[in-house]
Amino acid sequence: MTHIKRKIVTLLTDEAIPQDEKVIILRQLEADSLSKERSSTEGMTATDGDDGEDLKTIENALRRLGQEPVEGGAASL
Repeated sequence: MTHIKRKIVTLLTDEAIPQDEKVIILRQLEADSLSKERSSTEGMTATDGDDGEDLKTIENALRRLGQEPVEGGAASL
């Protein structure tokens, strides 16, 4: 399990964190992941080999909380 997946599981199962705060945290993780993907496609950094799995995990977590992920992938920000 990747660091992001562990972080998301912990976040989603922590009942002390209100849902709106969970969404804010997931949105930041989503933005970071999209930025990382965008920069790797532009040749700025090497990819870490997760093939977008972190972003998919973040998107699934957002859906579990009744939110829609950002449309359009890395180029959308």
